[in-house]
Amino acid sequence: MRATYRVLAYAIALLVVVQAGALAWAFFGMTDWISNENGVVDKALLECTDCEQRFTAEWGFAIHMFFNGLLLIPLISLLLLIVSFFAKVPGGVLWALGIVLLIVLQVILLPMLSREVDPAFGALHGVNAIVLLVAAVMAGRKASAVPRDAPERTAVTAG
Repeated sequence: MRATYRVLAYAIALLVVVQAGALAWAFFGMTDWISNENGVVDKALLECTDCEQRFTAEWGFAIHMFFNGLLLIPLISLLLLIVSFFAKVPGGVLWALGIVLLIVLQVILLPMLSREVDPAFGALHGVNAIVLLVAAVMAGRKASAVPRDAPERTAVTAG
């Protein structure tokens, strides 16, 4: 179970990196579409579901918001929390719970605040992503550490 915990924690860290890459791909694809193809981003485009105005990197937004952001990362974090109860990782349950709380902040609270209160909360969304990345790596490292009560291994030499 420790190995499962470690894999899930590192998977969250990897998916946070994919999030950053997908968002950068989408943003630069959109700015290229605006400057080279005279594309226009306005309310009509944002609300349109079957528009002809599409740009190449549009999938970056879908990966960032839906596939990774709303599906994979929350699902893996819940699995990590469940596994944490059985993995016997020192502090593992607290690390997993902290990761779940960071993801709730990331997926629900900060996007809502950035839309409803002030777009500056979007900056906290980015900062929280870095904190989440570090927390996931730290949780993975906790699971990689040798337990203190593990028997000491000795080298066996052929006589």
